[in-house]
Amino acid sequence: MSPPRERPSLRSGQAVAAIDVGSNTILLIIAELDPTKGLTIIEEAEDQPRLGAGVSATGRLGDEAMNQALQSLRRMHAICMNHGVERVMAVATAAVRNAGNGEAFAQRVRDLGIPLRIISPEHEAALAYRSAAYHFPTARRMLVADIGGGSLELVGAVNGHVELTLSLPLGAVRLTELELPLPEIRNQIQAQLSRTLSRDQWVAATVIGSGGTFTSLARMILARRDVSGGQLHGVNISMAELELLLTELADMSPEQRRHVPGLKPERADIIVAGLAVIAELLRTVGAEAVTVSGFGLREGMLLEMLEWDGRKELAPSRARGR
Repeated sequence: MSPPRERPSLRSGQAVAAIDVGSNTILLIIAELDPTKGLTIIEEAEDQPRLGAGVSATGRLGDEAMNQALQSLRRMHAICMNHGVERVMAVATAAVRNAGNGEAFAQRVRDLGIPLRIISPEHEAALAYRSAAYHFPTARRMLVADIGGGSLELVGAVNGHVELTLSLPLGAVRLTELELPLPEIRNQIQAQLSRTLSRDQWVAATVIGSGGTFTSLARMILARRDVSGGQLHGVNISMAELELLLTELADMSPEQRRHVPGLKPERADIIVAGLAVIAELLRTVGAEAVTVSGFGLREGMLLEMLEWDGRKELAPSRARGR
């Protein structure tokens, strides 16, 4: 057996970066280590090349999506260099993982100087859970959901012990590409959830959502509550609020949704499918509300880097709200 791989210790003032190459969005976060404050976020960037578009039908990443993604990653690599980043953790999730040419794309990213790894569904879910568990430490029974473009990742934990790790092909882009009416989409989501998720086990769980679908939901709900500039992290959204919003958005065209307060225009076409997943998840476990985490996969990556250095007590702190 090979000896454990040594990793250089993080030091005060060192800049580190996490890059999440998702099925819909590519996200960058850069943080600087402070011995007393933990990690302070100093830069964030995102692009939406939609790597997952068409993968479920063709089994391959499209040339245009790959080229757009590589362009985005070149820009993010330049941002990292400008900030003097010395360590980068970069991961690719469902779209790259499931595509026949995913590894070839990952190598093209590595050729840019970005050490991209294609991670398993279990690792992806664990990163989302790591972030949620840190920021919601009092939740005794927790069900963490992360909705990407290609998949839904679920982690269930009781008193800090993970008892469920589940990856389902219920991503917002993948479901939107089915081009089905909302009732049929919901039926398909419900069928998969009911086969794989025990209501009895998770009926009393605190449901915590991370990722773009959940933060989009929080922005729209805060706008409807007439709360301007409100903090997204920790927002509780009732099932009634979610269902009313979902019904109204489903009756709109994608162009009409582009003007909905709180919704980023680039998510207008996939938001209905994403919210349908949330609604059916809550229905499956009998939850009356969902709590939105403003911290997601990237923050889990930063925490993982800190854990490699034995600094479990440190956590990301934001320079600005999300």
